[in-house]
Amino acid sequence: MDEAAYQQHKLRRCLQQYPLVLPGLTFREVLHESDNAVILLAENTAHLPFAVKRFKFDAPLIASAVLDDFLLTSRALGLLQQRGLVRVLDAGMVDGAIYLRMEYIQGDTLRHHLETSPLPPLPQRLQWFEELLAAVGAMHSLCLLHRDLKPANILVREDGSLALLDFGIESRLLLEAGFLQADEVYCTPYYISPERIMGEDADERSDLYALGVILYELLTGDKPYDAKTLEELLKKHLLAPIPRLPVALQSFQPLLEGLLAKFLDNRLQSVSDVACLLLDAMQQLDRHNRTT
Repeated sequence: MDEAAYQQHKLRRCLQQYPLVLPGLTFREVLHESDNAVILLAENTAHLPFAVKRFKFDAPLIASAVLDDFLLTSRALGLLQQRGLVRVLDAGMVDGAIYLRMEYIQGDTLRHHLETSPLPPLPQRLQWFEELLAAVGAMHSLCLLHRDLKPANILVREDGSLALLDFGIESRLLLEAGFLQADEVYCTPYYISPERIMGEDADERSDLYALGVILYELLTGDKPYDAKTLEELLKKHLLAPIPRLPVALQSFQPLLEGLLAKFLDNRLQSVSDVACLLLDAMQQLDRHNRTT
């Protein structure tokens, strides 16, 4: 079986198991499949592509208030004119199937980019961080938390700009459908904040901690904390000192420490606080470069 035939077989199998019919859209292939959803490539009658996320659980499993909140929040996200977010175009139900229709972005994830390519010049990496900061700020302006910020949830557009995927709006759906337990942490261990490890509720500062991990990766190419076991990794998030940046990047150390602070009260409190320290660090770096 060649690749095209395999993709069509995979699509047919997926739609047989998780039916979805959207007027005016034709499904072309399966882009991604997880435990709780499949993401399909679709196109309309004008051959414009879209990404459609079809959840593997149906509406009857979800309390109406939770479902209404999900649909309302999805549509509010769609109104945001923020290029750093993958745009939500529509959310709804068809024959009990819950779906999101989104902008389709053809490109690699930031994770793949960082793992397979040399680090780009520092100005590009700092621009990426500024774009992420603006996208997270737009979410926080709607009182939304992402809850799972990581390079695997960030797409690199063809023009090199970033777009944040997955918006933290699905957690209550997953909880209601039984894909997530009330005491379960829904995130990735490399990017989890100390308070979430301890079972406390997330807030905006939990997203900022994950941004701190991403900032360290963008600056150095490595993760701030690594370990051979999950237990050891979580312990480092809780107790290990915040790593020091190389001498050439020392102007960013206060920003990093503000993002990766172990205690919420010591951490930077908002995206605007992060933006101020980022600007200060960049100005210091610029002054240093002009005098050397």
